[in-house]
Amino acid sequence: MASRSCGGRRRPSLYYFALMTKALVLSGGGSVGIAWEIGVAAGLARGGVDVRTADFIVGTSAGSAVGAQLALGRDFGELVSRQRRIGRTTASMSSSSTAEGSTGEQMAKLFAVIAEAMAGPGSAEARRAAVGRFALAAEAWPEDQFVAAFRYLNGEPWPARFACPAVDAVSGDVAVWDIGAGVELDRAVASSCAVPGLFAPITIHGRRYIDGGFRSGTNADLARGHDRVLIISLLGAVAAASGQDARFTPAGQLDSEVAALTESGSVVQVIAADEAGAQAMGVNLMDRAAIPAAVDEGIRQGESEARRLRQLWSAS
Repeated sequence: MASRSCGGRRRPSLYYFALMTKALVLSGGGSVGIAWEIGVAAGLARGGVDVRTADFIVGTSAGSAVGAQLALGRDFGELVSRQRRIGRTTASMSSSSTAEGSTGEQMAKLFAVIAEAMAGPGSAEARRAAVGRFALAAEAWPEDQFVAAFRYLNGEPWPARFACPAVDAVSGDVAVWDIGAGVELDRAVASSCAVPGLFAPITIHGRRYIDGGFRSGTNADLARGHDRVLIISLLGAVAAASGQDARFTPAGQLDSEVAALTESGSVVQVIAADEAGAQAMGVNLMDRAAIPAAVDEGIRQGESEARRLRQLWSAS
C-alpha cells in the first residue's frame, strides 16, 4: 500500500486543529532516495502542500540531505534540476569512475555484517557497535572527500527546526545533531549518510560516526510531541521488492514508530513509494543511474498524494 493514515484517539476541533504543530520525517534511501524524496516534496508543493513549512524536520541518512535543504527553504525547481544534472552526469561517466561503481560487493558485505549483528546477543548499542567496527576497518571513500560531497550545505547556518541522527561507530550510541550540537551542517549530514563500507565514518567532536539509519531507517519517534506528522519513506517498498524481511532491518521499525506516535496523540500520515516507483528505482539505492526515474516518480506520487494531505498539512 502506497500510503497510510493513522489517527490518534482524540478528534481535534477546528479551533484546536488551527493550533497544531506539524513535523516532517524523511527516511534513508541512498542517492536514489534523495532524488525520490526531493521529487515527492516538489510534487506535493505543486499540489498545494509545502512541506518546508514544517515546525520540525528530521531526516535520516538520505533524508538528512533532503531535510537540511528543505529546512533552509531551498527552491524546489533548483533542487529538482540538481538531481537531473546528477543523473545526466552519471550517464556520461564510466561506472569505474564513480563511488557507486563497486557498491554491489560492498553492499553484500554490509548486509552480511548487519545480519550477523542483528542475530547476535547484547544490547542495540552493542549490535550497532559491531557494524561500526566493520565501518572503521573497511576500505571506503575517504572522510574528507565524502564531506566535500555535501558542499551545497557548506557554510550554511544550522536551521533551528532541523535535526538528523548518527551512530557512534565505537560505542553504538546515537547522537541527534541539532542547532545546539555545535556541528557544521555539511559534516553532520555527512555523518548521518555515512554508509559503512562505502564511506568512512565521520569525525565530530573527536568521535567517529556512521549512518543514522542503523538506529532506525526513519527515526520517526524523534517527531514525538508534534500533533501532525508526515513521514516520507521508501524503505519498506524497497525491502518488499528485494524480498528482504523488513522486520529484521532498520526499515522494519517504521510500523512500531507510527504506532507509538499515534498512541501519543499524533495524527500520522505516511507516504511510501508505490509499486511503480519502487520498480523504477530498483533495489540498489546507491545506483545513480536510477536518479532521473526516481525524481520523476517522486514528483508524480507527490502530486497524486497532495489532495489527500492538503487539508491536514495546510491548516496552520
